[in-house]
Amino acid sequence: MAATATKTVMKPEANEAFYFPQGLAGFSDAHEFGFIYEGHGDIVCLQSIDSPEAAFLLTPWDEERLGAAPKLPNEQCSCINIDEQSQIMWMLVLNPFADKQWVTANLRAPIALNLEARMGVQCIRADSELEIRYRWMKQPA
Repeated sequence: MAATATKTVMKPEANEAFYFPQGLAGFSDAHEFGFIYEGHGDIVCLQSIDSPEAAFLLTPWDEERLGAAPKLPNEQCSCINIDEQSQIMWMLVLNPFADKQWVTANLRAPIALNLEARMGVQCIRADSELEIRYRWMKQPA
């Protein structure tokens, strides 16, 4: 599986958690997360094992729509045992509640995954031009 391929869907092992050494925005104490995937579509649920109230919808980075995936800073690459940027699977956090008509994606804080090491980190990007409510898809009927 190509780490940055568009429309790539993870097929995580149900009983193996991913470790996020830095936690996620708003949940810095939540380090272990499981993925819930029903086996169809390109949206997964990232559920905290440490803090049950922390759950996020994720979808793979789409190079066709968004261009090249971001570059993870070296410090964060080390944090999740990444030697090369091509090893990263980039995911976007979706928000189905911010807009009545659209499910939005946060382009300013994507998640980088090392699938092999089962580790992840959220890459908070300082670029204020990046949208935190990018219109990703119409709200389901």
